[in-house]
Amino acid sequence: MMAPSPSKSTKTQHPSFIITADSVDTSPVPSSPPSTDAPKSQCSSLSDGESFECYGDNDISISENGGVDLELAPTLNSTPNGQNNDNLPNRRWGSMRHSGKRQLGSNALANHLYRSSSFNSSGRSSNCDTAEDMYSDVSLEDVQDLNHKLEILQRQVTNLADTQNNVEDRTSRTKAEYAVLQARYHMLEEQLRETELRAEERLAEEQKRHRELLARVEREAKLQNENCQIRIRTIEMEANQLREEIARLRLQADKQAADLHATEDKLEKARDGLMVSQQELAEAKANEKKHKADKHAAEELMVELGKECERLRSERGPALPTTSPESLRLEELHQEMDELRQKNKQLEEANEELQAMVLTKGVEEGRNLLNGTSNSLAQELEAMSQNQVSFGWVEPLRIFRKF
Repeated sequence: MMAPSPSKSTKTQHPSFIITADSVDTSPVPSSPPSTDAPKSQCSSLSDGESFECYGDNDISISENGGVDLELAPTLNSTPNGQNNDNLPNRRWGSMRHSGKRQLGSNALANHLYRSSSFNSSGRSSNCDTAEDMYSDVSLEDVQDLNHKLEILQRQVTNLADTQNNVEDRTSRTKAEYAVLQARYHMLEEQLRETELRAEERLAEEQKRHRELLARVEREAKLQNENCQIRIRTIEMEANQLREEIARLRLQADKQAADLHATEDKLEKARDGLMVSQQELAEAKANEKKHKADKHAAEELMVELGKECERLRSERGPALPTTSPESLRLEELHQEMDELRQKNKQLEEANEELQAMVLTKGVEEGRNLLNGTSNSLAQELEAMSQNQVSFGWVEPLRIFRKF
């Protein structure tokens, strides 16, 4: 992107001022002494018109009524940027500046024209005498009018020179501003390039950082996914094992429930048998008590009989051979009493043995319960057959019945 350069105006037509011979009106009052060489005066007038070309480049034409037409350059109404003093020749700009500083009076200019015409008339050929006679009739008023027009032209040239100076100043300022703006533009363009480079570098760094971050997040997500899959497989295996364990425990619970039901039935039967055994034991204890009472009565009877025998012996004197029925009866009673004593002694020993066995069995069962190695009553009953259970209850009952 380049900065816009100030537009250069094309080469314009510069003002030029030309006075022709047709612009002078004839008058009966001559402004100078009459001359017989009219063509010479015409040539001198043409030479005088050519001498005024140094004051500008615009064309001046005198109209039919004696007026002066000025063709000004369009640069007077143009903008300062359209002015370019480089397009004008140095000679013409120098002539305009010189004319702006050095202004001639109207009388001096008229004298100059008169001298020029007089000087040029001597060197002309005889063909110019007719024109010189024609210009000799020009009146003084026409010369003054011409001087007035020349003053107007000089003022216009001066204004043009001032305008050109202003245009040059504006052009120089515009060039300076353009140089400043162009330098600023280059500086801003350099800053823009640096900013774009920094932005590209920052964008590259950000893209690299985001790519690394995205790669790390993807790795973490992949690892987390693998861990989750491993955990899912482990949980599924544990769930399958738990399902199998639940099924096994359900079967075991059903089996234990059936065993418990059977054991409860056996326990009820055992309780019924125990109640029967307790009743039989109570009966056996009652019989034992009765036997003890009979034994005590027999012992008392034996004591009384012994006392009676001693009394009879003491009354009868020395003992005689036991041939009488009483003696025989007494001996039988003594033998029976000895047998009863032996039986009583055996029963006492058997009772002590049973009590020792019961006590030992209770101590063993207590130890087993404390140690936790003994089986429950239901397990013992389950392990024993019906015959063994019956025999286990029959044997104590038989012993109690024996008592």
